[in-house]
Amino acid sequence: MNWYGRTTKGPYDQLTRVDDEFYDQQYSSQFGAAAIDRSQSNIGIPNYAGRRQSSETAPPQVRRAMPDEPHSLLAPWLPYTLRWPYLSITVVILHAISARNFGIVDDNESGGIVVGSKFVPTTLAVIYVLWISIMLDDVKRTEPFARLASPSGALAESSLTWTADAWWTALFDSFPNRSRNTDLAMLFSAITFILGFLVVSPLSSTLLVSQDVVFTRDAKFSQIDMASSMPLQANPFSATYFRAISNILQNVTTSAWLTEKYAVLPFWPDEITQAPLSPFIANDILQTWAANTTVFSAELDCEDLEFAGVKTAELSGDELFGTTIGISVDLSSRSGCEINLRLDNISSLATSGGAIWSAMGDVAHIDLDQNDNTLTTNSCPQDEVVIFTTPLTNGTAILSNATVTGAACRAFYYVADTQATVALGEGRTLVTIDEPRYLTVRAPIPDRIANMSAFKDVFFASNWTTHVNTKKLAKTNHFESPFASGPANLLSALYNFSPEQLVADQNVTTNMQKIKQRFLAEIFRDAFDRSSSTVPVGIPGNVLNNVRRLVVVPAVAITLEVVIAIQLLLLATIFVYTRPTKRPLGLMADPASSTGLAKLLANEPDTLQSLEYLYDKPTEQLNLELVGKRYQLTGGGIHLVSEGGTDGGADGDIDGGTANRYSPGNGFHRYTERWQVNHTAEPEKVFKFWTLLALFALLTSILISIAVLFWYNNTSGLYQTAFVYAIDISANGINLGPINPASIITTLIAVCIGLWWGSLDTTLRRVQPFLALAKESVIGSKGVSVSYRSSYLLWAAFRAVKRRHLVLVLICTGAFFAEIFTIAMSSLWDRGPGTVSSTMEIPRQLQLRNVPLLSTGTLPSSPSSRSYKVGAISSLFSNMRTSWIFGAAVQLSLNGSEPPWSSDGWNFVPSDLSLIPQEKLQNVKNDTAQLGLSTDITLETPAIRGRLECSQYDFLSNTSMWLTERNLKDAEIWNITASPNILSRGYELGLPIEKLDVSAYSLQQTTFFLNPPPGVYDGRSNFSGDYTSFFVDSRRLQCCQNTTNEEIGESSVGYWSFNQPNGTSYPDVATTWPANFTVKWIRGRPIEGYKMAGEWPSDDARTHMIWAEKPQMTAINCMPVIETANASVTVNAADGRVLDFQILDTPRPDEFAWTDDFTIYQTEEASLNSTSPNHYDANLTTSHGVLFLLGLLGAADIDNFGGIAKGTMVPEGQLENVEDQTFNIRDPGLNVDLLTYSMLSLVENDHQALLDVETLKRTTQQTFATLFQHFVNNNVTPKNGGYAYQSINETFPDDIGLPREPQNNTRPIEARVPPETVTLHISRPVELLQMSGPAAWICIILLAYLLITCVILTIAARQYNKLLPKQVNSIADVAVLLAGSDKLLAIARETSIDIIKYDAASTSKLGWFQDGNGAVRWGVELTDKVGGR
Repeated sequence: MNWYGRTTKGPYDQLTRVDDEFYDQQYSSQFGAAAIDRSQSNIGIPNYAGRRQSSETAPPQVRRAMPDEPHSLLAPWLPYTLRWPYLSITVVILHAISARNFGIVDDNESGGIVVGSKFVPTTLAVIYVLWISIMLDDVKRTEPFARLASPSGALAESSLTWTADAWWTALFDSFPNRSRNTDLAMLFSAITFILGFLVVSPLSSTLLVSQDVVFTRDAKFSQIDMASSMPLQANPFSATYFRAISNILQNVTTSAWLTEKYAVLPFWPDEITQAPLSPFIANDILQTWAANTTVFSAELDCEDLEFAGVKTAELSGDELFGTTIGISVDLSSRSGCEINLRLDNISSLATSGGAIWSAMGDVAHIDLDQNDNTLTTNSCPQDEVVIFTTPLTNGTAILSNATVTGAACRAFYYVADTQATVALGEGRTLVTIDEPRYLTVRAPIPDRIANMSAFKDVFFASNWTTHVNTKKLAKTNHFESPFASGPANLLSALYNFSPEQLVADQNVTTNMQKIKQRFLAEIFRDAFDRSSSTVPVGIPGNVLNNVRRLVVVPAVAITLEVVIAIQLLLLATIFVYTRPTKRPLGLMADPASSTGLAKLLANEPDTLQSLEYLYDKPTEQLNLELVGKRYQLTGGGIHLVSEGGTDGGADGDIDGGTANRYSPGNGFHRYTERWQVNHTAEPEKVFKFWTLLALFALLTSILISIAVLFWYNNTSGLYQTAFVYAIDISANGINLGPINPASIITTLIAVCIGLWWGSLDTTLRRVQPFLALAKESVIGSKGVSVSYRSSYLLWAAFRAVKRRHLVLVLICTGAFFAEIFTIAMSSLWDRGPGTVSSTMEIPRQLQLRNVPLLSTGTLPSSPSSRSYKVGAISSLFSNMRTSWIFGAAVQLSLNGSEPPWSSDGWNFVPSDLSLIPQEKLQNVKNDTAQLGLSTDITLETPAIRGRLECSQYDFLSNTSMWLTERNLKDAEIWNITASPNILSRGYELGLPIEKLDVSAYSLQQTTFFLNPPPGVYDGRSNFSGDYTSFFVDSRRLQCCQNTTNEEIGESSVGYWSFNQPNGTSYPDVATTWPANFTVKWIRGRPIEGYKMAGEWPSDDARTHMIWAEKPQMTAINCMPVIETANASVTVNAADGRVLDFQILDTPRPDEFAWTDDFTIYQTEEASLNSTSPNHYDANLTTSHGVLFLLGLLGAADIDNFGGIAKGTMVPEGQLENVEDQTFNIRDPGLNVDLLTYSMLSLVENDHQALLDVETLKRTTQQTFATLFQHFVNNNVTPKNGGYAYQSINETFPDDIGLPREPQNNTRPIEARVPPETVTLHISRPVELLQMSGPAAWICIILLAYLLITCVILTIAARQYNKLLPKQVNSIADVAVLLAGSDKLLAIARETSIDIIKYDAASTSKLGWFQDGNGAVRWGVELTDKVGGR
């Protein structure tokens, strides 16, 4: 800072580190070891009388080489950064940074990875830019010497007084003008530095990101070998239908290898020992398998049939009734296919509508309910026909709105080998194929692979009615159900058994193709299961591992590569142009210290004389005094070549004379007065107060900003658009990735702070030796022989510590911290997905049910009949797409999902989340990070669950209580001829009741007592107490054996059944609720088909299943418990999926679950219109717990919703209906309801496992809880609630009537009234600018240090400005302080100049002294031991 307040910097401000020891080496190498021999203690101070010695009289040891002398033989001096080894290191670092690595290291989220990705790029960039800045400083500080060393020398204004304060000064001064050419070394150095701190440093903070990288390796795969199963025969099991129906109706994946369009032959890496056929293939890492495999598919090509109308027609009858009048429906296609359908007016298809899906050649065999109903085709090239019709008649007349649609279709079945990939991980398995290739190479499935004729026969067989019985599932009360044939049963279920929906859907053929493809796929799945036990074949393939790795952002990488490539070219040019041959400096040692510059001046009397009288000139006047003078650096000295401009002392002589000197007698006080007179303007300052104050304010504002943002980051989050806005960079349609400006801006701010602090550091390092000299006399190692100009950061701080320059220690350490601050600021931000929280109140719409469910029914004439309950029970199963039993079975056996608003057995009363406003919180340029995220809602709500308390029966070890031994050769009891000739003796499930006085056909073992009476069963009177059945009800088991060539295999039977009083039957199973039930698992070797004596050989209705040995049975007695609690639950706002929950209090029994068991309410109107006191329409109320249990334990026998014959424990003529498998699985060796099938799936189909009591309890508990979950969540609406939920303050309608009979249970008087509103805690997904905690604290701590140091420097600057009344910046600034220092210059001419550095007797000081002529001057001079002036 000069006397006129202008801040200046010179070529000495930032120099490569040169420590004292290295100076010793340089000095001794050039002037001999004797020059610094410490043993020469008698050297003393030489005679200074000859202070104007010429070069000829200079001591031989240091006499400068004249132009004709071999001075060039001495090694030239260069700064370290301009020497080849160091420039090579810079280039290597450049190359390492510019390399694009798309897989630097795996991202395992460890601390090292976080540090590496956040800090390493910026650290390298900071080091790199720092190195470039040092190089620029070396170029700047050597530039005056390079100009002086030119053949013609240089003018003083471009050499001795020239300064390059900042990078922009160096940039502009390197351009050519009239007096000089372009300075390429300084120009390219400045450009390289500018690119470094404006581009490289800021962009380095966004260089590395974490992404998924795919690695591919060749691998050996195993593939299922189906050769032994070919040609494939279509032989579906019940499980086959169950899987197909589950996929179509509930959209569940049954196997990963069966997609919506294809069946893929499974393959897997050899490391896996078993064929993975499940819906989900477990894998710990993201991985993809790829191999060529076989793919199967089915397609339909359909042509619409046009409806020609309905007309009356004669129907051919039989001989008894003759012809009848019915209806005729004609349909035709454009290709000429004609279809005619003739129906009786009262047939179900005519009165209720329905669907027909049949093979074209089998239409004559369709069972259309009536013998005279026919379907005929003519000229149809297709092989399938489908017809959908709404009701056509009302039983007598044709309906005007009758509508019929249809299509004639051709089915194609293809196979081909193609590439398939299996994507694993993240809880999913996705199998895809190379579809374009498959469509190109596919061919019809040949007969050697599969018997497609058999597949067609099975697909169109009547078995579909067994598994999806439209007539029974769609029937409510006494109303007729729509008609369906073959696979149309499943198609109808997809449309809720509504003919109107089927007719209205224009894309129904799409669903037809889905059904056909899925059934074909499940047939192949059965083949996969059978072939999985054989030795697989080996095939080649690839494994692609999806690894999270640190990679570079392409846009940033490309930018950095271009910039660094430019810098590389510039550095190469700088290296060339800084060689001594192109840019000679004329230096043999570093001239940074006072003694180093004195060495260049000591033997140049003309130069010293031109500078001697200018020590008291302000910087600007000093520059004017030297204008026009030309100097040259040659032979190791700065030589005055020519005079020019004003006289050197004219302006400096206050008295007008030419010699500004004073004799010793004048005294210092007279010169002091004259100094003050000559400097009336404000003196130059090393550090300006306002500059330091501005820096302090900037550091404070940044510190406060970081602290405030850190607080917001940890509370509400930084999600506003201004924080998270990203810039997408693309080129030629290729996305190069988003760039977050926040990191760039903060890094740029940190770089500016570093540059500003660096200017303070540079200034103080330059003036520190002169401050030490001005303060007191110091030895050479602390004053004239030391320089910090080429020492940086911690090295400068270390050197300052040794010399106790404490403020410099703080400043240099701060410069180091400023670089760390830049690194921390670049790592401060990370843009990624997050959430922002808010709360709102919405009206509560639902609560737990406390009002029983209301239904209607017609009471029968017979008081003992309970058919009026059929409607309510049947309604539980009317919608197969939302069937709660099917949904639970799918979840447990096929890995389906839990219903919404439920988790881990608990159900949570839902709220209407559609009331939440859809607001956009931010507008970010790049939204990719938010894909797959949704809003989460947390609220407190009531919860309900169902569970069981189960115990083992203790009498099962006594098999006589539940098993009867049979002599199958007793012809009086058994029809030996009509029965299988396999067993002579066997065992039948049930009680021994041969002594009862009943007819033989009544001996049907179906039940057993749960509390068997003592003694012998001697009459019906002893049959008392509760009993349960082996089947779901009191029908006798008929299925299922497991025989092969008369070899009896193991079979299992499992059903849940009520514990009910003797003399009762479904649905009247209990007088008090909750009612217990029994879960059974029976394992043994049964044989079907044994007939009793007196039965017709062809009568299969009364066959018996006999066990070869005593079967094993495990049974548990379970009491259902429905309980409620308050809960805090977090759900996904989009689909209600529960993410987390917490039960807030102790669960308590649901007091409203069991109050009403079809309580009858009789209205006055119904009584008046009734023709019988017992036969009228009534309102019925049923508690949700009662209805749940009745539906749960009745679904396995939907024929029995109305109850079987009532009266005794052994009902007559009631057998298991093996044709009903809607909620059953009946396969060879297995006869279970869906409940038990789910339990079996939980133990991975280990039939033996369920014989363990604890396993049976565990699986029963899980199955019951899941079933109740699906029941509670079935068909829930915000307005009406559901089975277990109701609208707020729901009540019975006013016209419900009065109870006909007293209620069985006492209903609680009052229910808990819930709050009117629900508080929602909303967590919305947003892009967050997340602040790194460690980086934030580092920034705060470093800023605090810089602030404290800034205050200390401000205080110290007052003293510094007094000690140094003018700047010490250029060569001339230092030279004028040395020009009159006779003693110091004399030492410089001697070989022992280094003695000043280590000899405590040789001290020096900056101040007033008398020169050799007795004049008083201000400068640097040696003092005596006492420290005289």
